[in-house]
Amino acid sequence: MNHAMKIFISHSSRDKWAARKIAQEIGTLKAETFLDEKDIETGESIDHSIKKHLKNSDHFLLLLSPASVKSEWVLIELGGALALGKTIIPILLYVGANEIPKAISLKLARDINDIEKYYDEVRQKIGIRIAKSAPSPIAKKQTTQTKTKQFKIGEKIKIAPQKPAILTSTGLKVGWVDSMDAYVGLPAKIMQTAIGPSSGVVVYLLDIDQGQHAWAEEWLVPDNS
Repeated sequence: MNHAMKIFISHSSRDKWAARKIAQEIGTLKAETFLDEKDIETGESIDHSIKKHLKNSDHFLLLLSPASVKSEWVLIELGGALALGKTIIPILLYVGANEIPKAISLKLARDINDIEKYYDEVRQKIGIRIAKSAPSPIAKKQTTQTKTKQFKIGEKIKIAPQKPAILTSTGLKVGWVDSMDAYVGLPAKIMQTAIGPSSGVVVYLLDIDQGQHAWAEEWLVPDNS
């Protein structure tokens, strides 16, 4: 007997189109979803309904976008999910790794381009077999791959001498933020590698900022001094 898995979808009202599509796609997997616009009845207490559905959910799918990372309501829902010990599933929509709330590990995040991999995990959780579906209409796959430098932990590097004009040529949305400007051109050491939002792409955590930012390899050069 399959477990009636329930997934709470947290999102900004500006991203309703994506949240609706994700809910529809999860529905085809025979899992239940909570989406405020379809599951909160007229006249019902929004706060009470969200608490009830959050408590009864197995996963908390957080649709992270430029709007939702600034939404107080979304952050309140995230805090509730963390307090309840829910499995957090961050899905990135037009945001970079450095814009992910600090409460969420970078390793947990998936880019919208890789959401089918999360759907596969849901299938496994509820014990069903479904033929692999076509890519989600809200995802646009990268068709090319770029060779990586693959810096090693402990290796000395230098941060690019100029603030980059582009994010990264790999297609990974890491995103340079203003607080990184202070480190331009400085030497540093690789503390740790992490898997970025796009599957299989590596980003780097450096000692110069105690791992605060995720650095794309395009922003780093070997330090041969």
